[in-house]
Amino acid sequence: HSDVHEPEPEAVRELAQQGAILPLEQILERAREHRTGRGLETELEQKRGRYIYEIEMLDDNGEVWELKFDAKSGELLEQEQED
Repeated sequence: HSDVHEPEPEAVRELAQQGAILPLEQILERAREHRTGRGLETELEQKRGRYIYEIEMLDDNGEVWELKFDAKSGELLEQEQED
């Protein structure tokens, strides 16, 4: 049993409209401030009552990075290079 939950797309829209989370576009802008490149994959997960955006970015050197953001504040929580 995992404590990670991925909300449905309709729920994600509602959360953004209610102000519970930031829109994905804002998070992608922040991701590009930390890493240049393009987004490969995005996920919104709920972990222990907190929403987390996970963004995979392909940088200009061909390296893949995973950035995790607090979905409500937009704060960068973690970034790591993928193998």
